[in-house]
Amino acid sequence: MVKSILLLGLLFFCIMAFAQNYDAELISQKTTVEVSNNKLIKNRYFEIKINNRAGEKYTKIAIPYSKIVKVSNVEAYIKDANGKLVRKLKKNDIVERSSIADFSFYEDDFVKEFNMKHNSYPYTIVYSYQVQQSEFLYIDYWTPVIDEKIPTLSAQLIVSVPLDYSITYKSQFVEKSMTDTLENSIEYRWETSYKDIVEDEKYSPPINGFLPSVEIVPIEFSYAQKGSLKNWQSFGNWQCKLLEGLNELPDIEKNRIDELIKNEESEKDKIRKLYHYMQDETRYINVTIETGGLKPYPASYVAKNKYGDCKALTNYFKSVLDYVQIPSFYTKVYAGNPIKKIDKSFPSQQSNHIILYVPLRNEDIWLDCTSDGAFNYLGTFTQNRSAFIVEKGNSRFVNTPKLTASEVLVVRRIQVSYSPDKAIVKFTNTYKGDSYEDILHLEKDYRESDKNRILRNYIIESGFQLGDYHISNLDRDSVAIELSYYATSQGIYKQYGNDILLKSIAFRIPQLERPQERKLPVQIDFPIYKIDTVVYEIPTGYKLNVDTNAYSIANKYGEYNLHIYEDEDEGNITIIKSLLVNVGYYSLSEYKDFYDFYSQIIGIENKTHLSLSK
Repeated sequence: MVKSILLLGLLFFCIMAFAQNYDAELISQKTTVEVSNNKLIKNRYFEIKINNRAGEKYTKIAIPYSKIVKVSNVEAYIKDANGKLVRKLKKNDIVERSSIADFSFYEDDFVKEFNMKHNSYPYTIVYSYQVQQSEFLYIDYWTPVIDEKIPTLSAQLIVSVPLDYSITYKSQFVEKSMTDTLENSIEYRWETSYKDIVEDEKYSPPINGFLPSVEIVPIEFSYAQKGSLKNWQSFGNWQCKLLEGLNELPDIEKNRIDELIKNEESEKDKIRKLYHYMQDETRYINVTIETGGLKPYPASYVAKNKYGDCKALTNYFKSVLDYVQIPSFYTKVYAGNPIKKIDKSFPSQQSNHIILYVPLRNEDIWLDCTSDGAFNYLGTFTQNRSAFIVEKGNSRFVNTPKLTASEVLVVRRIQVSYSPDKAIVKFTNTYKGDSYEDILHLEKDYRESDKNRILRNYIIESGFQLGDYHISNLDRDSVAIELSYYATSQGIYKQYGNDILLKSIAFRIPQLERPQERKLPVQIDFPIYKIDTVVYEIPTGYKLNVDTNAYSIANKYGEYNLHIYEDEDEGNITIIKSLLVNVGYYSLSEYKDFYDFYSQIIGIENKTHLSLSK
């Protein structure tokens, strides 16, 4: 008896110790799904334990719904540390609102919201609801994790479908499904937990690739149109049906198009002229309505109203090119960084963005119709990934262009003038790649006061006080942008008796997790390439003391070079240095080598302080 009590006490202590490590825990999550009479019915149950004040962010519950996804039977209650009922949810506690975003004009997505708080920790929130759909592409996309930083102690998914109803599914970090055949149905059951917490790390792959999940889709479905997920070809044919009849343009728009391209001879020049017209005359507005946001507004709507989301703008511009008899293709892609790979063995809806593919005789043109950037520039948002080209009877995957090292190059020309009080520094920076996209966004979309604040806090090097600045984009189709500015610093020239220590201006290099702390692989999606030329004025009467004037590192991960030159006649010192990090995916077992590569570079950058003496 004593032994049993001790074991129970030890178990209780372990549970309490586990709980105290987290602000909250998902104690239990259960989802039951039934497909019956071509209707999808889901019941979801959550039990969340709130351990402290920081965990209260999980007390605000939001249940999404739409015109397609109906929510009912919402119930919730709070129980205290002893399991005693504290409060039940009342109907008037639930607030229904649109989930409209700042960049949206209209959405048919809504949420039911309520807040369940108690004043004594720990306490537990229990809530449940039912979802019904008559049209659906997914039976369920089940990820029983409310936050990557919060453990899930127990989770269960049960799916019941008719005997003659065909599904396909995939799972990760979930126990193999158990299947029971009943009289009129087949029941699938999965169980899992999430206790080994995984958090984003620098250059890590998408975090959802490390979470437990089950994705289940029907082979045959009805979603605005009847379709099939038997293969990618059938899925593409279904998407083509959604686009039918949406490409008509008003006569007034056709007349504008004719006038715009009357002097253009090549197809590429016509496309460029029309793309600029679209950029100037339309704006991106999120419009996720009808068919769950998969069917775009007609081209005539965009022509009249001058706005649309990625689907609508792409369909509109495809319609424009159809009118001038230039073939193009509506293309689905998963955008964003880090790159999330498409599972081609699992035909399903795996995109979150639409772009346009225009194959010309001698080159391919890729257009993001939501972009304010250069013509035929996809950028880091959609580069180097599988894109699904929608074409009746011939839908297929094609890789979008990769950004090369020269296309992401950031060049800084830095001129440092000596002053006993503070150095005056002129920066002339030319940005490409993700930096070009950031500075272009800053220039086009922010007020002057906000630009100044963002430059000071995020762009200007630490330890510098910003003076005048100027942003210059030489041409609308240039994939480079220039930022020049003056700044001052009291930390570059440091007087020590008769000597001066001259501090280097280092590359901005992220601090990586130490190998013993790292949990995830490394994924570099596009090259990182930087070149600095830093010219320091030497105070009169001083000369350079240096042990070595060159450093070089090169391996599979990239390369780093630094050279120091003294020009006594001109009275200056020039440091020219470059850093290139290659595209790659490196497993955890290889991480130490990657970390050592970075550490060597940081070491050189930090110790390159030049000594000047008389």
